[in-house]
Amino acid sequence: MEPTKEWFDLLDQKKDLLKAPIDLEKYFTDDKVDQYPLKQISMGEFTSLSGKLIACDPLGFILTDDDKPYYEVAPVGVFPTYASFITLENPDNEAETVDLIASYKIAFSDETPTEYREALRGNEDLASLQEDEYFGFNTDSGLATIFDQDAFPEITKLIDRIENKGDDANLYDDYFEPLFKENLKNHPNYQSEDGDWINWSVPESDAKFPIFQAGFGEGVYPVYYGYNEKNEIIALYIQFIDAEMEIDEEDDDFL
Repeated sequence: MEPTKEWFDLLDQKKDLLKAPIDLEKYFTDDKVDQYPLKQISMGEFTSLSGKLIACDPLGFILTDDDKPYYEVAPVGVFPTYASFITLENPDNEAETVDLIASYKIAFSDETPTEYREALRGNEDLASLQEDEYFGFNTDSGLATIFDQDAFPEITKLIDRIENKGDDANLYDDYFEPLFKENLKNHPNYQSEDGDWINWSVPESDAKFPIFQAGFGEGVYPVYYGYNEKNEIIALYIQFIDAEMEIDEEDDDFL
C-alpha cells in the first residue's frame, strides 16, 4: 500500500522532527567524536537491486507491514559500505576498552550530504511523533542489516531450508556463525571473539549485504537518508551510538 495523501500532509508538518540530530558524516571523516576515538573500515559492497531498501534484524526476518521497504527509492547499483567504530571503556574492566559500531553507511555517491532525514516506510504514526523521538527498526538478536526487497525470495528460501532441517535448527548457529568466524580470521581488527560483521553473498543471487552487530545490541535504531542540495538520496546511515549525547549507565551492560 502506498502512503496516503493524509500521511504526506503529516510528513510535511513533522519534517523538522525527522531530521538527524547530528552530522552523521563526521563519524566517517573524523578520528574522534566528543572524547571518544573513532575508527572507520570498509565493509565491502552493497547491492541495491531495486532501490527498495529495508533495515531489519536478519535473524528475525519476517515480511510484515512493519518490515516493508522505505517509500523513497534509493539509487540502484553496487555501492561501497563503511562502519564507524567507537572506542568505549569496558564496563566489566575499566582497564580495557571495547570497539562498537557507532554508525553504518552506504555511499551512493561521493558527495557530502547537506541534510539527513529519517527513512520511512509510509505507514508510521506521524501524528504521535514528538521532539527527540524516532521510528527506527528493531533488532532482538543484536544483529542488523539493510536488505533490498528484490532479494527477499532468495533470503526466504534460505531461511526455510535451514528451518526445515528440524526443531533444533538455528539460522545463526547452523548458517551464519561459521561465516562470522571466517570473516573474523580475515578481518580481525575491531572485532570481538565471535566476530562482529560479514559481507553476506546471498545464495542463488548476485546480491551482497553486510550484516553486523548493532551498537549496544538489541534495541531500536534510526535509519537516515543523506541528501544533496538537489534533494537526491546520496547515502544511507544507521545511527547506533550518538557519542555527543551522554552515554548513560543503562548502556553499561551492553556486552
